[in-house]
Amino acid sequence: MSRTDTRHSHISVGLQFLANGQWEQFDALGWNDVGFNFYHVHEIHEPALELKRGLIRFTGTITWRSINTSDEVALGALVNELIYKRAQEVTNNATLQERLVKLIRVSGMVTEKRRVLGSLGMDLSDEKLAELLAQKNRQQPLSHYGVQVDSDAWRTIVKNAMDISSVVISLEKWSDALGPK
Repeated sequence: MSRTDTRHSHISVGLQFLANGQWEQFDALGWNDVGFNFYHVHEIHEPALELKRGLIRFTGTITWRSINTSDEVALGALVNELIYKRAQEVTNNATLQERLVKLIRVSGMVTEKRRVLGSLGMDLSDEKLAELLAQKNRQQPLSHYGVQVDSDAWRTIVKNAMDISSVVISLEKWSDALGPK
């Protein structure tokens, strides 16, 4: 994947990769028809990846890797993890549980997600969040991977994601046309 190719991150694409006989979930970011990048807590040593989305399987090759040094990315992952834990605890309200899981799939929005956590009884001060973030970075630093894919299955997944997200793209263009935020 070239740095000049147009990439999409307005929605993430949920995928899985096979690691030690187990399917590990992750969100593809910065994706296009020739690949994507993603963050994961485990270090991946093999360049070849067996991937899937639902029942659709395909392969990809890790072309680059780095340890994440972005606090913003790590903070987003931490807040999503806390929301996920709360969603698992809300067993008596399927609608709320579903909404929380959908919220996790939206990248960014850390401030809004912190408000949601507060409404669920987990009001995090900036100091407490910084402490949790430092602890998480020590225990599980995120690795960032770039994956190249040459697969009709992947191109179909990208086309479907673009079709589904076309409303989001249209709204962003319309919003940008109105001027600066």
